[in-house]
Amino acid sequence: MMATPFMRTAFPILFNLAVCFTTFGAASSAPNIESGWVALSRMDSIQAKSDFSAVTATRESRLGHALTLLGDADKTAANLENCRRELIELRDEDPNDDYGIAATYYLARIAQHYDKEPNVAAIISTYRDLLANHPGHPVAELAAPKLAMLPLYADVSSNEQDARFDEIESLLPSLTHPHNQCDTRLVLADALLRLRRNHARAYPLINHCLEQNLILRSTRLNQYLLQAAEAARKLGLRSEAIRHCERYIETFPHDDKTDEVGRRLQRLKGEDDHA
Repeated sequence: MMATPFMRTAFPILFNLAVCFTTFGAASSAPNIESGWVALSRMDSIQAKSDFSAVTATRESRLGHALTLLGDADKTAANLENCRRELIELRDEDPNDDYGIAATYYLARIAQHYDKEPNVAAIISTYRDLLANHPGHPVAELAAPKLAMLPLYADVSSNEQDARFDEIESLLPSLTHPHNQCDTRLVLADALLRLRRNHARAYPLINHCLEQNLILRSTRLNQYLLQAAEAARKLGLRSEAIRHCERYIETFPHDDKTDEVGRRLQRLKGEDDHA
């Protein structure tokens, strides 16, 4: 089945939480709930809906069922409203347990992606509140990279933009889950490179993620190895640029950019020999 625009937006939104609950979530007494999260992480909303519907309604199964509606290709407007309604109920019943926190996060994500005129200030406020009120919670921390994307690309003065870069960078020490920290670092690095060409500030952010092997998806690893190599070269860090190029060639020996990376590597080694 070909993915609709709705599904192409919904599935990345769903994937983070499904993986989060599969990895960090509360232990489920019903096997169907666990298999429902696994199905959702695999973007199989039909199987996930079946699994979550097969058990007596709990807050966890209700959350899972609500999120399957985001991945359903049929009657998308109705499904979206039903999803929003179920999430509001979960949030209002208890905003501070795992499921209330997740509901709050996903209500903000739905508003960000699906409202015709999203209230950006309210969405940013929700992300900030999640991070402030639930430090260390794996779902609340999903808000950090989302928070980073909204204010950094706004049309503001240079001084205000500097303050926003500082705000996002100040979040990093408080993020306890490595992949949430990685995503936030990479969003910040991308903005620094695109908006400021600030390789000196962006490079350590990318390099940290590479050194800690936090970038798991091959397409992202491909991109950030190239960015790290180029940033290191511009900063005069030849040995580090060489290391990133060598890792790229080893990891992606058949990529269409590998030959060019090999030529860059030879030039870097030549510069090093004649330094």
